[in-house]
Amino acid sequence: MASIVLARGISAVLFPSVGFLPTAVTRNEVSDTEVSAENFAGLVFIDPETESWDVSVFDRAVLRGDGFFEAISVIDGKIPVSLDLHLERLATSAAALDMPRPDVEAFKTACMEMIARYNGEHDESVYGHPAHGTAYGHDDLVHTDSMLRIVVSRGLDFGTGMGKKLGAGIPSVWMYLDGEGDTHSTDPVTMVSLTAGYDSTSSALAPWLLRGAKTLSYAVNMAAEREARRRGMTDALFITTDKCVLESPYASVVARFGNTLVTPDPAIGVLHGTTQQELFAYGRRVGLSTQYRDVSVAELKQADAAYQTRGGWVIPVSKLDTVDFAVDTEFVAAANHALHYEREAQEEELLNDDYGI
Repeated sequence: MASIVLARGISAVLFPSVGFLPTAVTRNEVSDTEVSAENFAGLVFIDPETESWDVSVFDRAVLRGDGFFEAISVIDGKIPVSLDLHLERLATSAAALDMPRPDVEAFKTACMEMIARYNGEHDESVYGHPAHGTAYGHDDLVHTDSMLRIVVSRGLDFGTGMGKKLGAGIPSVWMYLDGEGDTHSTDPVTMVSLTAGYDSTSSALAPWLLRGAKTLSYAVNMAAEREARRRGMTDALFITTDKCVLESPYASVVARFGNTLVTPDPAIGVLHGTTQQELFAYGRRVGLSTQYRDVSVAELKQADAAYQTRGGWVIPVSKLDTVDFAVDTEFVAAANHALHYEREAQEEELLNDDYGI
């Protein structure tokens, strides 16, 4: 059973804007025959259990975390949640990092080929399939769907001898679809507010800080998560020095005030979440209004409900610092069902988003 699918991307196919021929043979490429016959999707597939394949220590991903990524939930091993939004953001990240322009359609073909090769299974007895009705997404269920990750590096470091010899500036691409990783959970999370160390104007004044891009540099995010755990909470909430809400280390934050869903304006320097956009789309479908705007910590603590949105899932927040939130499990369950199984309606409503990537 292929529950883990691994591939290396053919840069000439996925990043044709670099300017080399699709049949070029470089450190990142394969032969003309392999490109034209086996790997029309721009991928070289590898058996992760039997084949050895290493990332070069001279690659900028290893040396400097210089790259970006996307992580896409694949429901039932076949439904990629928000795939188009993820690939739009992938192109946005490439532009923010001054990297070559990706071919979004080529990446989409590669993603669908990864999914076609996946043969993992999930256990509906614990998954919470739509047939289970309102049980979908309840706290006592775990979700064993696979995660598709796209990792893109700037490639070999031009400051190294190997980079000079083999050619720098050609992106390195890896993709994997993992059905054996950590399970998803919609258990309510608790958050502690932690300062990000900068104010709400800094992202506009210093765009080179790349706040809002989905880069590989997650050391700070992981440190914040560890600090939250030390304080007895599930997760952290980054806030500015002037007390504006940003995001959690791995998630966007959405508040509900009456019939309105609110999330921080991405211009403040947060990632524009794909799942956040999906939740907004679902909210509008059921009669809620949606807003992108600055939100203070004090205001957030007055919300009727709060949610984290990440990886294709809406997760309720039950506590921020010392303030408790009501948890509406039925709304969360219905939202997750919509994100996963009402794709046509969701995609139609996503076109009405009042911000856009």
